Amino acid sequence: MIDYKKRFVEVDEIIKYLPKKDLIKIPNDLIELIRENKDSKYIWKYDSNKKLEEQNIHKDTIAILSYINTRYILDDNQKMLMKNMHNYNEMKSEKLKREKFNPKTIFKK
Repeated sequence: MIDYKKRFVEVDEIIKYLPKKDLIKIPNDLIELIRENKDSKYIWKYDSNKKLEEQNIHKDTIAILSYINTRYILDDNQKMLMKNMHNYNEMKSEKLKREKFNPKTIFKK
């Protein structure tokens, strides 16, 4: 089960470090929703000395940030590029699954 309240703490902390030009693209009511529904007892701090991928970020936080990025921050060309990347990764994943679970070869091992 996703603990959204904790994920909102992480999202809120990360968006504080967005450049102002990107932050203003996110609707205020969404930011308010995140801040009003975050876990007041959970503490998570963004370390500005580390890259984002080096932070201890939960995968569900990444999903929420990805949604916000795609929905509000990226321009149309960037959205198309992201969509193409997602499609490529999905096809690659499906190909690996087909190879791994191929009924003709699965029992040969």
